Amino acid sequence: MNYLKKLGKSLLLTLISIIFLSFVLNIVYYFNIINNNIYNIMKMTIVLIVLFINAFLLGKKSIKHGIIEGLKLGALFLIMMLILKITLNSPIDIRTFIYSIIILLTTSIGAILGINKKSKN
Repeated sequence: MNYLKKLGKSLLLTLISIIFLSFVLNIVYYFNIINNNIYNIMKMTIVLIVLFINAFLLGKKSIKHGIIEGLKLGALFLIMMLILKITLNSPIDIRTFIYSIIILLTTSIGAILGINKKSKN
């Protein structure tokens, strides 16, 4: 139960961070401070950076197997993305598949680095 609470907190922190940073990005884009190309790049970059940081923090809290912890976090995030895409009737294409692989790699690397940077007290 404690493990699910830790994973749930990490996933909740991820979602809140992504929603907040996306909101800020949309406000900046709305007032034409950034152009469309930068906006599209930043949308993807925000998600990857937030997932990496939260996977890193999850890895620091974990005991072993950082890659598995990262894959779990990435898989939970992808399941939520998939449910959202199906609900909104958004197409699932090769671009979505590639983005999913990038998300899994990012969370895995973040958790691996988190376990390696864990303080040894």
